[in-house]
Amino acid sequence: MYNSENKDPVARPARVQLVLDVGGVLLTNLTPTFWTQLVERTGVDYTEIRSRYKSEVRDDLWSGAVEEPQFWQWMNQYCPTLTEEDGRSMIMENLVPLPSLERLTRWKRLADIHILSNHRTEWLNPKLADYVQHFASMTVSSAAGSFKPNRSIYEQAAAAIGADVNGPILFIVDSANNLEQAEALGWSVLLADEAGEWMDKVEPMMQQLLDSYKKV
Repeated sequence: MYNSENKDPVARPARVQLVLDVGGVLLTNLTPTFWTQLVERTGVDYTEIRSRYKSEVRDDLWSGAVEEPQFWQWMNQYCPTLTEEDGRSMIMENLVPLPSLERLTRWKRLADIHILSNHRTEWLNPKLADYVQHFASMTVSSAAGSFKPNRSIYEQAAAAIGADVNGPILFIVDSANNLEQAEALGWSVLLADEAGEWMDKVEPMMQQLLDSYKKV
């Protein structure tokens, strides 16, 4: 997690604090494509490996309680033919940029942009390297030690945004399960649909939020 230098909110006009998830918003989700490819390459049973992943390692992977090499050691128990190098390559192949990345420049006209994601920094940073200049802060679960929908990671994202920001906060995420804690913090929310229709709603919604904020 990092945050850029905070500016005096009195010295600048109100701006939206736009908080974006990554999976399903900026990059494709790893599920199901990574796991489908894993099955095709190794012959492991999809249902079994997904069940074991969820019960044995998922939470620790996203929270950073285990390091990436430990994840591949765990994977090797069930997929002994898969090397760490091949597994990481598959991860990268299945993190595909989404069209929303090309709208960041437009959205920055009204907003400071932040990341709040359940992810691994080792996988995320290379994929977002060409866009990092757009982000005022990045709160990633493996570095934060917490993952959505736990309240702690939302609070860390709020701290990275700053308590003295001058403007409303809008959170965009692709899972309804991750909206509750954001709303509890007073953030506005927008659910990202798979068809990508949400992208055309962002600028009108930000403008509406700004107009309402300025009237208070």
